[in-house]
Amino acid sequence: MRKFQLLGVLVALLSLVVVCDAQSRNLLQNPNADQDGSFWRTFGAAAVETTTSNDKCFVVRNGGYFLQDIKLPDDAVGQYAVLIGRGESERINPDGAITGLPYLYGFMSAGPGPGGEAVLAYLQVDQMLAQPRSQYDWVNMWGIFKVPEQTKSIRFFLKQAARQDVPQNGSAARFDNLGLYLFATKADAESFVAQYH
Repeated sequence: MRKFQLLGVLVALLSLVVVCDAQSRNLLQNPNADQDGSFWRTFGAAAVETTTSNDKCFVVRNGGYFLQDIKLPDDAVGQYAVLIGRGESERINPDGAITGLPYLYGFMSAGPGPGGEAVLAYLQVDQMLAQPRSQYDWVNMWGIFKVPEQTKSIRFFLKQAARQDVPQNGSAARFDNLGLYLFATKADAESFVAQYH
């Protein structure tokens, strides 16, 4: 009986180590705006601001955005990349239009080509758009993508959604707790996403 109890404790500790290890492998630099805008490039109305709870976060307005280029490790090909974060919006359109909502976006690249980036895969799925039910409601955004052959880097964007004929109005889309993680299997990636907060 004691042997089984010890085995249970070891399994619990191993699970904790695996979760901690996954947390420590965030490939993004400055994922929580703790270092203001360091490691991120900004375009248009994009800034780091302090929330009412005195935490810093990334904020975009009127189509501004942040981006960061992440060089992948040599063994990344064939693994599953998770782009993840939390977002909230000052604007919730009563007709369900996505304009103003925060969303994550990215692409995988083999490096610069003669005409610019040699894009291998665009990273966009429905779950990368934050869909809060009310203003200032923080929700998860994520996408899981298999890393194709020749991939050397990922460009990670923080953007504000727009629907045609529904203009921006200066409202803020906020981002925090961002991450880019690699997992050996899709099941591992999905398990990580399910526990993210």
